[in-house]
Amino acid sequence: MNLRRQTLNFKINEVGSSTLHERHKIDLRQVPETQFLQAKVKDQLFIDHLLLEDLIDVKQHQNGEYIQSLASGAGCFATAPSFGGAYSPTTQPKNPLTQPLVRLSSKIRHIRRKYGDIGVNVVTAHVVLDKWTEDKTRINILAKVL
Repeated sequence: MNLRRQTLNFKINEVGSSTLHERHKIDLRQVPETQFLQAKVKDQLFIDHLLLEDLIDVKQHQNGEYIQSLASGAGCFATAPSFGGAYSPTTQPKNPLTQPLVRLSSKIRHIRRKYGDIGVNVVTAHVVLDKWTEDKTRINILAKVL
């Protein structure tokens, strides 16, 4: 019984792993009416926010991450040059207009055929460019597209 009384005085924390702290900006907050401290990720993506708020499901979130990976692989984001892939006599240079760009183009055409320009606009703004919105109409369209 004495041990239980001692443990009630301690704060119990759910502060996340060291990897979480390395990869994200974390804010610790007190959970109301409890002894718990909880980690809150401050730099999450908009689709992560939608998942945590139950506005999209896990499958829709995975589709959003897939579109982001296609955009990243297609060179939509500025990155430093890779010197590890430099040309040498034994390697062939890669054609920049290959798989990722073609797959991204195909995905965008599919979205445009099924949902029109508004579908492409919403996915581009809120998945690829990570623009946040409170507009329920746009969030509903995004959920349908994903």
